[in-house]
Amino acid sequence: MKDKIDPWSSDICEDVSKLYSEFGLEHISPALKKRFAHSHLFSRDIVIAHRDLVQWIKAAEEKKAAVMSGIKPSGDFHLGSKQTAEEIIFFQKEFGAKVFYGIADLEAHADNGLSLEQCRQNAISNVADLLALGLDEKNAYIYRQSKESRVMNKAFLLSGRVTRATFEAIYGEKDMGLYMAVLAQIGDIFLPQHEDFGGPKHVLVPVGLDQDPHIRLARDLAFKEKIVLPSATYHKFIRNLKGEAKMSKREPDSMIWLSEDEESIKRKLMRTLTGGRDTADEQRRLGGDIAKCVIFDLCKTHFELDDKSLENRYARCTGGKMLCGECKKEAVEIALEWFAKHRQKREKKMSIAQKIIERQD
Repeated sequence: MKDKIDPWSSDICEDVSKLYSEFGLEHISPALKKRFAHSHLFSRDIVIAHRDLVQWIKAAEEKKAAVMSGIKPSGDFHLGSKQTAEEIIFFQKEFGAKVFYGIADLEAHADNGLSLEQCRQNAISNVADLLALGLDEKNAYIYRQSKESRVMNKAFLLSGRVTRATFEAIYGEKDMGLYMAVLAQIGDIFLPQHEDFGGPKHVLVPVGLDQDPHIRLARDLAFKEKIVLPSATYHKFIRNLKGEAKMSKREPDSMIWLSEDEESIKRKLMRTLTGGRDTADEQRRLGGDIAKCVIFDLCKTHFELDDKSLENRYARCTGGKMLCGECKKEAVEIALEWFAKHRQKREKKMSIAQKIIERQD
């Protein structure tokens, strides 16, 4: 694990505390946690930090706010993609806020070498997952960066406000295409404030902690542009199935696609890292080391939304009443049930997703 924040790396930053102390992230207050106690994202400490969320909430209550997110269409949705999607869907439903969702095809071209046609096909799949998870497409603007001139024009104009030295100070030395992709992402974040969408407003950007460099630069440029600074919520780093790095499309055997078949999901989950002790006797005596257990993380974050059921799993594990094999068997059944239901929803949304992407052709 590295002591740095890199949006393009699979490393997990070991010292998250510096994001609060050095970069000004705010903790989720007891008041915010209580207000959103009905959401597992907050009640289970999955969303752990924010920037100006309180200000955004006030604006959203007055119907003067939007939510912005997106995806790099380098492959299908995986569980990490699902997490961010569920956050934007939560805020859309909670406040009726319009969602702006950018398909970062230019970044996928720059970072992954995919053609724009490959990105287009991936985008259809991504949007189908997004809709299946519950996004209301009637209260959303979904677009591809390469087809959205307002985003690309803004990115070009913003380039005059950022030096290469600034990019290197924030991100380190990277390919110029990634620096351009950053400006395009900031163009995405600024899009809801374009006059075509009603002008200045508060915009919330839910992201993982690893994306904070983008948010910091966007807020700096928003100040220079004299527009409302974007707000953000941050969720924990999502570990891969080995528990050693961020879940990433670059390691397909250590993550799970939402479109994956049942046998493949089952095989991966049965190999997933747990907090098991060296022997069964030791585990019965000491309990499982649940902090290391990716299976428990998956249940907590994605599949086991009944609090009593999750609490029971925690107690049996840490109390030595359940071994890892039994826990995995239960978790696999719960996960496969979720994936089966999602696949059915996804299939029904595929034609709608295709129409949404084809609108910009």
